[in-house]
Amino acid sequence: MTTRATAGDSVRSENFGELLRALRQQLDLSQGQLAQRVGLDRSYINRIEAGERGAPGADVILLIADALKLGAPDTDALLSAGGHPIRALVTLGLDDPTLLALARILTDETLEASARASLRTTIDTVIAHWGKSREAPAPGPVAKRARPSATTLPTAGNGGSR
Repeated sequence: MTTRATAGDSVRSENFGELLRALRQQLDLSQGQLAQRVGLDRSYINRIEAGERGAPGADVILLIADALKLGAPDTDALLSAGGHPIRALVTLGLDDPTLLALARILTDETLEASARASLRTTIDTVIAHWGKSREAPAPGPVAKRARPSATTLPTAGNGGSR
């Protein structure tokens, strides 16, 4: 298992404790300082990072993310490493009709692989366009959230004009 903790990159890890340690160390915080910010015992943080304790609940992970001033990507990485759904899924709800429709189409084995690939390409194009229409976040794991701009996404009705 590898943990990437280089400047300008979001940290990714399969292990919650390793990920938490990497994010905390990038901010030059001690376990005690993080524990104090979150209102937890330093030994609890130590046991999580050492892999002696499992990941905490989503509510505690969100408190940790807030204490570390993490942006959405790193908060989602912590939630995911802890076995919890990312915030966007919680916000939208797992019963969101659009998400359900996409999931059904992307996993429908009765559709040709090329049709599913075409949908993925379309989704990737929309994501890439949306990403370009947002302010770039600051580098590193403690990035400010980007704000949407007034750019209009292309649709069948507007021909993609702005």
